[in-house]
Amino acid sequence: MFGKLFLLSSIICVLFRISRCQQIDLNVCPNGLTPSPTDPKWPTTIPNHFEIFSEITTDIATFEVTQSFVESRRDHIHFRTYEKNLEVYYDFDTNEIFTINDDLQCARSEIQPNENFPFITSQYLKPSILLGFDGRNNNNIGFFTRYIGEQTIHGGILTEKFQSCFYIYQGNLTINATYYLTALPPNEANIHRISDLVQIDVRSNNYPYTLNIIRYVSNPSSTLTTPSGVYCPNRIQTKEFPNNLPSRLSLHSEAYTIKNTDIPSRIETFNRLIDETLKFERIDYDLGVALKPMLPDTAFVDYAYNLTYMYTRATEQCTVQNANANPMETVTEILFQFGALGDSIKFQYTGLTTCGRKHLQCYRWIGQRNINNVIQQYEWYWSAKYNEIDLSEFIPIKVNVMTTSVVGPPKVTNQEISFFNYNPRPNSMEAIDSTISKCYRALGPSKNYNYAILRMTLNNDDKYPVHQYLLSLQNRVHMQLANDLKIRHVRLSSFVIDATRDTTDHQDKDVYITFTLLDNPPASSDSLKESSSLELIRKLARQINDGNFHVRDSDGAFDLQARPNSLRTLVLYLLPSENHTNYFNETVFVYQNVTQTIIKQRQKLVYKSTGPQIAALWTGFTLLGVIVALAIGSFIAIRKWTPIIDYQRT
Repeated sequence: MFGKLFLLSSIICVLFRISRCQQIDLNVCPNGLTPSPTDPKWPTTIPNHFEIFSEITTDIATFEVTQSFVESRRDHIHFRTYEKNLEVYYDFDTNEIFTINDDLQCARSEIQPNENFPFITSQYLKPSILLGFDGRNNNNIGFFTRYIGEQTIHGGILTEKFQSCFYIYQGNLTINATYYLTALPPNEANIHRISDLVQIDVRSNNYPYTLNIIRYVSNPSSTLTTPSGVYCPNRIQTKEFPNNLPSRLSLHSEAYTIKNTDIPSRIETFNRLIDETLKFERIDYDLGVALKPMLPDTAFVDYAYNLTYMYTRATEQCTVQNANANPMETVTEILFQFGALGDSIKFQYTGLTTCGRKHLQCYRWIGQRNINNVIQQYEWYWSAKYNEIDLSEFIPIKVNVMTTSVVGPPKVTNQEISFFNYNPRPNSMEAIDSTISKCYRALGPSKNYNYAILRMTLNNDDKYPVHQYLLSLQNRVHMQLANDLKIRHVRLSSFVIDATRDTTDHQDKDVYITFTLLDNPPASSDSLKESSSLELIRKLARQINDGNFHVRDSDGAFDLQARPNSLRTLVLYLLPSENHTNYFNETVFVYQNVTQTIIKQRQKLVYKSTGPQIAALWTGFTLLGVIVALAIGSFIAIRKWTPIIDYQRT
C-alpha cells in the first residue's frame, strides 16, 4: 500500500513539473535544484524595496546595470554600455512598460496578464531575480540557498559563500548562482548582511557572467519615477492635474532661460494677479533688457472685453490691443493657458519627486502639444509633502518649459519658471487700483477713454475713529460702490479719504471720499457693456440724495451714511457728444481739444483753448510710438503664458 502511494505521489510530481514546462538543465545544476529550507546563515529578510548598482562582466564585455525595485508594483532597469544607454520602467499597477533611449524618447507598450520579465536582455537576468523574486517582483517560492564556506576574493575581502540552483518557469531557465557576502563578526545580526553583498557568479544555459555589486541600498528614500523631461505618449493617467485653484490668486515668478546657439541665458521676473470673477489679470514684469525704461512693464488683460492694456510706468504711456484669446472660464486656464481652441493639454502624472527646495517633495506632471510645427512641453511640479508630511493644498512650485521647432534645423528653447509668494486670497482692488486709470489718462478722450473724478461726503456725526480704519473704509466704499452701481470694481480706483476739518462749510466730523470712475472701454460690445459713466453718476446721485448710500463695517468699527446732495463731479473727461449742463454743476468737462468749465449757478461759460498745447503733447507721444511698438510683441507670449518669451524682438 505504501509503495502505491509513493508511486502515485511521484507521478503527480512528474505531471506537475511537466505542466509547468520545467526542464532542469543538469549541465547547469548537476545536483538538481537547491532544496528547502534556505540555509540559516543566509540573510533572513531581503527587503522588497531596494536599489542595486552593479557591473556585469563577461569574457568579451563589461557594462553597468542599475536596478530600482519597488515591491510588486514597479521596477526600473538602467543599462549602460559604451555604445548604448537604455532605461526600462515596468509599472505592474498599470501594466505598462516605458523604454527610454539616449535621446530621452519614450516608447510605451502594454504588459499582458501572463507576461513576466526576468531579463535585462535575452542573456542577462535582472538582479532582483538573483535575490529571490520573479519577473513580476513577487517572491519566488522555489528560491533557496545553502552555505558553502568562507572564501577570500578580490585580493583580500573575506566573504561567506552561498550557492543556489533554481528554476525560472517564464524563461524555462535553470540558474546556478554563487553569492559572496562579506564575513561579519559573530555578534552582527544576519538581517543586516544583505547590504554587504559583494559579488554574484551566474551560470545560465552555459552562459556564465559575474555581477559585481558596486553599491546596494535597502529601503531607499527615493521614489521610482520616469526621468525629468521624458514624455511617454498614451501613458495612463494615475493622478489628475490640479484643477482646484481658487478663483483669485497672485504669485511671483522667475523665468530662467538656458543659453543656446540663438539666445543668451537670462532671468526675467513676473508678478501676476488673476481674478476669475472679474475675468481680469495683471502682470508686472521685468525683461532685463537695456531699453526697459522705454518698454511696457505692466499689462492688464481684460478677458471680458478681450483687451490688453500695456503700460510703461517710467513714461506713463499706455497702448491697447485686442487680446486675441479664447474666453477663459477658470483660473487654471487663465494662469496656464494650455487650451488650444478649447482642447487642453492632457497631462501625465509621472510621480513624486524632489523639486529643488529643502524638505519639499512635489507631484510632477508632464504634457505636450504641437501648434504650427512647434512642440511645447510643460513639466509641472506641485507641492506634495513637507518633511514627509502630506500637504492639504496643492501649490505650483515650478514648471520646466521646452519649445522645439520641428521645421528646418531643430531649435530648442528651455526655460525653468519658479513660483514664489503664492497667495490664494489677494486683494484685487489693491493690485489693480489706479494703474488702469493711468492708462485711461494716457490714452485720453481722443481715443474714447473717458473717466470722471468724483467726491462725496460721509456723515460721521457719531464720531467713529475712521482714521484708525482707513484701509478698511476704502475697501468697503470700493465694494459698496461696485455692488450698488452693478459694475466691475476695476472701473473704480484712486480712492482718497480725507477725515480732517473742512473750514469752508464748518463741518468737523465729515469724511470726504474722492475717487475715479472709468467709462466703458470703447471697444466693448453692446452685450458686455456696462452703464456709462454719465448714467452711473446720475444713479449714484439719486441714491445719495435719497439717503440710501451706507458704508458699514462688519465688526462695528464704523457706520457712515452719505450726506444728501454731497456728490460732486470734479472732472469729467469725454467727447462733446451732448449738452451735459442740465446734469452737473461745478464740473470741469475735458473734451478732445477744448477744456470747458461750466458753473451753472452763475450762468457763465468760460472757454480756455488748449488745442496747440495738446497737439504738441501728442506729437511728443508719437515719437515714442516706435519704441512702444517694438515692445508689443514681447508681451504676446507673456499674456498667453506659454511662458516662452520671443527673444527676437530685441
